[in-house]
Amino acid sequence: MLVDSIIKTGPLPAVVFIPASFSPTSFYNKTIDKLRVIGIEAIIHSLPSASRRPPEQAATLAEDVAYFHDVVAKLVDQGKEVALVMHSYGGIVGTEVCRGLTKKEREGNGMKGGLVRLVYVTAVVPMLGQSLNDVLGSPANLKTQDGYMRNEPYEDCAKSQFSDLPLQEGVAWVKRMTVHSAASFADKLTFAGYNYLPVSWLLCEDDHILTADFQRQTIVMIERESGNKVAVSRLRAGHFPNASIPEDTANAIFEAITAE
Repeated sequence: MLVDSIIKTGPLPAVVFIPASFSPTSFYNKTIDKLRVIGIEAIIHSLPSASRRPPEQAATLAEDVAYFHDVVAKLVDQGKEVALVMHSYGGIVGTEVCRGLTKKEREGNGMKGGLVRLVYVTAVVPMLGQSLNDVLGSPANLKTQDGYMRNEPYEDCAKSQFSDLPLQEGVAWVKRMTVHSAASFADKLTFAGYNYLPVSWLLCEDDHILTADFQRQTIVMIERESGNKVAVSRLRAGHFPNASIPEDTANAIFEAITAE
């Protein structure tokens, strides 16, 4: 089915993944491999906020945004069209990354390439002036020390974040998680990219962290603020569909980036 769709749609945008907080890039390997098999240029980098360790200064949201802005800029400066795929906390980062990089804005300046779509995967997407903490409150099951948060205790985190996996399998995923900057959850959104680009949403119906109702409320907010409809796909998955249903997640991403 996907190969037939590629023939119908023609060239596809490159896909840049922005991971969830605490998440190494390896969490997305199976989903990215699936996309690459069908010919999509899929790129992923680590968040600075999830890459540093004490005693280093924890990265801010602005540092995450600057890093991924550079990643996308290098692609669009090659004349490429790009779609952002943003998971959880990555939704805040990607929303801000859009500044100055949309295809429409670049065309207006006589340049080729640019961002053409935002794909949110059970994401946190604030309004202007809000932070993740403003939207969700202080996250449970997190221990903070020296400016960094940790997912502990493992079993409690597995039950909430990997709720659709067997408990011990979920624990194994939690143990692979990194520490994450506490400051990044407190930094506020200063640019709402969803007002300037088509938006797709992969709604994870069994998510215990960002519930289906929370995701639907965010979708309503985006539609209200932007004046445009959000294209919604539903997945029977918890907070990490890339862990429990990686190929289905890849298929949903493909459908999103080929939407009219």
